[in-house]
Amino acid sequence: MRLTIHRLEQISELHRHHVNIILQGKTLPDQAYFYLATFNDKAVALAWREHSPKQERLGFIAVRDITRRRGIGQELLRQIKLDAKAAGLSHLSCNPAQAPPEQQTGLADFLASQGFNTQAGMLSCYLED
Repeated sequence: MRLTIHRLEQISELHRHHVNIILQGKTLPDQAYFYLATFNDKAVALAWREHSPKQERLGFIAVRDITRRRGIGQELLRQIKLDAKAAGLSHLSCNPAQAPPEQQTGLADFLASQGFNTQAGMLSCYLED
Protein backbone atom coordinates (compact mmCIF):
# COMPACT_ATOMS: atom_id res chain seq x y z
CA MET A 1 0.00 0.00 0.00
CA ARG A 2 1.03 3.61 -0.34
CA LEU A 3 0.66 6.85 1.52
CA THR A 4 -2.61 8.64 0.77
CA ILE A 5 -3.52 12.20 1.77
CA HIS A 6 -7.25 12.68 2.30
CA ARG A 7 -8.93 16.11 2.33
CA LEU A 8 -11.87 15.89 4.71
CA GLU A 9 -14.60 17.98 6.24
CA GLN A 10 -14.80 15.61 9.21
CA ILE A 11 -12.94 12.57 10.52
CA SER A 12 -14.67 9.23 9.93
CA GLU A 13 -15.23 6.62 12.61
CA LEU A 14 -12.94 4.28 10.67
CA HIS A 15 -9.94 6.49 11.49
CA ARG A 16 -11.06 7.90 14.84
CA HIS A 17 -8.90 5.58 17.02
CA HIS A 18 -5.64 6.43 15.25
CA VAL A 19 -6.58 10.11 15.02
CA ASN A 20 -7.05 10.19 18.80
CA ILE A 21 -3.53 8.78 19.21
CA ILE A 22 -2.18 11.53 16.94
CA LEU A 23 -4.15 14.25 18.76
CA GLN A 24 -2.69 13.40 22.19
CA GLY A 25 -5.70 14.87 24.00
CA LYS A 26 -6.19 17.87 21.70
CA THR A 27 -9.70 18.35 20.34
CA LEU A 28 -10.68 18.80 16.71
CA PRO A 29 -12.00 22.23 15.73
CA ASP A 30 -15.59 22.56 14.54
CA GLN A 31 -14.56 24.10 11.23
CA ALA A 32 -11.33 23.53 9.35
CA TYR A 33 -9.89 21.88 6.29
CA PHE A 34 -8.67 18.50 7.56
CA TYR A 35 -5.83 16.54 6.00
CA LEU A 36 -5.42 12.92 7.02
CA ALA A 37 -2.47 10.82 5.87
CA THR A 38 -3.12 7.09 5.82
CA PHE A 39 -0.88 4.12 5.17
CA ASN A 40 -2.46 0.66 4.89
CA ASP A 41 -5.79 2.28 5.86
CA LYS A 42 -4.38 3.47 9.21
CA ALA A 43 -4.12 7.16 10.04
CA VAL A 44 -0.45 8.08 10.44
CA ALA A 45 -0.63 11.91 10.33
CA LEU A 46 -3.17 14.67 10.72
CA ALA A 47 -3.23 18.37 9.99
CA TRP A 48 -5.79 21.08 9.63
CA ARG A 49 -5.88 24.48 8.05
CA GLU A 50 -7.99 27.06 9.84
CA HIS A 51 -9.45 30.01 8.06
CA SER A 52 -10.89 33.32 9.16
CA PRO A 53 -11.38 36.69 7.46
CA LYS A 54 -8.13 37.95 9.01
CA GLN A 55 -5.78 35.00 8.51
CA GLU A 56 -5.18 31.52 7.24
CA ARG A 57 -3.09 29.27 9.40
CA LEU A 58 -1.91 25.77 9.88
CA GLY A 59 -3.77 25.02 13.10
CA PHE A 60 -2.24 21.61 13.71
CA ILE A 61 0.15 19.13 12.17
CA ALA A 62 1.42 15.92 13.72
CA VAL A 63 2.77 12.58 12.58
CA ARG A 64 2.49 9.47 14.73
CA ASP A 65 5.78 8.90 16.48
CA ILE A 66 6.18 5.38 15.04
CA THR A 67 6.05 6.74 11.48
CA ARG A 68 8.17 9.89 11.79
CA ARG A 69 11.20 10.65 9.63
CA ARG A 70 9.74 8.97 6.56
CA GLY A 71 8.61 12.04 4.62
CA ILE A 72 4.97 11.86 5.73
CA GLY A 73 4.90 15.31 7.33
CA GLN A 74 6.67 16.77 4.32
CA GLU A 75 4.11 15.29 1.92
CA LEU A 76 1.22 16.39 4.13
CA LEU A 77 2.54 19.96 4.28
CA ARG A 78 3.21 19.97 0.51
CA GLN A 79 -0.46 19.15 -0.12
CA ILE A 80 -1.67 21.78 2.35
CA LYS A 81 0.49 24.43 0.65
CA LEU A 82 -0.79 23.43 -2.80
CA ASP A 83 -4.41 23.64 -1.65
CA ALA A 84 -3.86 26.98 0.10
CA LYS A 85 -2.23 28.38 -3.04
CA ALA A 86 -5.09 27.06 -5.20
CA ALA A 87 -7.53 28.80 -2.83
CA GLY A 88 -5.82 32.10 -3.63
CA LEU A 89 -3.78 32.45 -0.46
CA SER A 90 -0.37 34.09 -0.54
CA HIS A 91 0.99 32.85 2.78
CA LEU A 92 0.40 30.35 5.57
CA SER A 93 1.32 30.75 9.25
CA CYS A 94 1.68 28.36 12.17
CA ASN A 95 2.17 28.77 15.90
CA PRO A 96 4.54 26.07 17.22
CA ALA A 97 2.84 26.38 20.62
CA GLN A 98 0.10 24.14 19.17
CA ALA A 99 2.39 21.20 19.92
CA PRO A 100 3.09 19.77 23.37
CA PRO A 101 5.99 21.70 25.00
CA GLU A 102 8.49 18.88 24.48
CA GLN A 103 7.69 18.80 20.73
CA GLN A 104 7.61 22.55 19.96
CA THR A 105 11.28 22.83 19.01
CA GLY A 106 10.99 19.81 16.71
CA LEU A 107 7.90 21.29 15.05
CA ALA A 108 9.59 24.67 14.59
CA ASP A 109 12.67 22.98 13.10
CA PHE A 110 10.52 20.90 10.75
CA LEU A 111 8.54 23.92 9.55
CA ALA A 112 11.75 25.93 9.08
CA SER A 113 13.12 23.10 6.93
CA GLN A 114 9.96 23.40 4.80
CA GLY A 115 10.33 27.13 4.09
CA PHE A 116 8.70 28.72 7.13
CA ASN A 117 10.38 31.78 8.69
CA THR A 118 9.88 33.24 12.16
CA GLN A 119 7.84 36.45 12.31
CA ALA A 120 6.58 37.84 15.63
CA GLY A 121 6.67 34.44 17.36
CA MET A 122 4.82 32.74 14.51
CA LEU A 123 6.24 30.73 11.67
CA SER A 124 5.09 31.84 8.25
CA CYS A 125 5.79 30.93 4.64
CA TYR A 126 4.91 32.56 1.37
CA LEU A 127 3.21 30.33 -1.16
CA GLU A 128 5.25 30.76 -4.31
CA ASP A 129 4.25 30.12 -7.90
